Amino acid sequence: MAVSAGFSEKLLQHPEAGSEAALARIALGKKRIQSVLDRETVAHYRTLEQKISDQGPEGQLVDPHLLGLAVMDMLEQNRLRSVNHPGSGKAPWYTNLTTKDEAIAKRLDVLAPLYQSVSGGGFGNLTGDALEVVVFQVLRSIFAANKRFAYQGHFYLDKPKNEHGRFVKLQPPKGVGGGITTKEADFIQFGHSAGPLCIECKNYREWLYPGSQLIKDTILKAYELESVPVLVARRIHYSAMSNFLAPAGIIAHESFNQYYPSDQAELAEKVSHKRSLGFTDVIATETPHKRTRVFFEKTLPSIVDAMGDRWNSNKDALFEYAKGELNLAQLYTAIGSPAGGKWNDPPTDFEF
Repeated sequence: MAVSAGFSEKLLQHPEAGSEAALARIALGKKRIQSVLDRETVAHYRTLEQKISDQGPEGQLVDPHLLGLAVMDMLEQNRLRSVNHPGSGKAPWYTNLTTKDEAIAKRLDVLAPLYQSVSGGGFGNLTGDALEVVVFQVLRSIFAANKRFAYQGHFYLDKPKNEHGRFVKLQPPKGVGGGITTKEADFIQFGHSAGPLCIECKNYREWLYPGSQLIKDTILKAYELESVPVLVARRIHYSAMSNFLAPAGIIAHESFNQYYPSDQAELAEKVSHKRSLGFTDVIATETPHKRTRVFFEKTLPSIVDAMGDRWNSNKDALFEYAKGELNLAQLYTAIGSPAGGKWNDPPTDFEF
């Protein structure tokens, strides 16, 4: 095909290479990667993803899975350098070929430890708590306005944080009605005619794709608790939304922000600076964004009955999928997905 010129043999063997539209986006991703690195000197993949997948001029966004392929292709063609820094473990950083080593080292001495501080150790627990606290605040205000909507899962915001810097949380029980699980839901909300809701909060930088283990975990918990699943995440790829979650009956909400605890405001400011890691969606607050309030207060009640019906129709197939007894293509056919009968699991050639 005409647009295949200029790509590596490895990229052309990938299933996405069968689509001229995908190759065109990969080519755009390669162009934007070099432009970002010309300006930033060196960048982590998550920074490239933020600047190229999450933000940019209209028509210039490249989905993360295609951006990953663009990086792979540039490495294959020796048009990109991968470098490491002891301050960020094994995480690779990327730079253009002509960038001087001294400039790279100077930038990485600042960026690598900063990235490690928000991606390693126990900081993931703090960010996980941050989104949960935001959702807790919404559930609490809904209950205050209408006692019908009781919930389980409680943060003691008026008590001192523990030695790890975390609010003390009373977890929901592992049994609801006749449903019992060995896992823990983040929250369970009652009061809907569709039944209890199993609410899961995923405050990660990476986008959720259809094959994500996080989606499987949500299915397992909701099924075992005999509840309707609700998934809250920073970003969910449209293929997961339209091909998987919506036809399956899994209610989903994109927060569009990665929350940090309010006492990490200085760190949030550092990582969000456009000449730093560039994670411009990071906010340090326990106050829910209006978008999330509207979702729980208005959108969710308006769709929960219909989504609950879909979930109950599909939950057995979803449970089999989550346990590894069905593949994604089989599941799509079983749940009546728009991708049913024409989906192939893409190979995971590129590790971020």
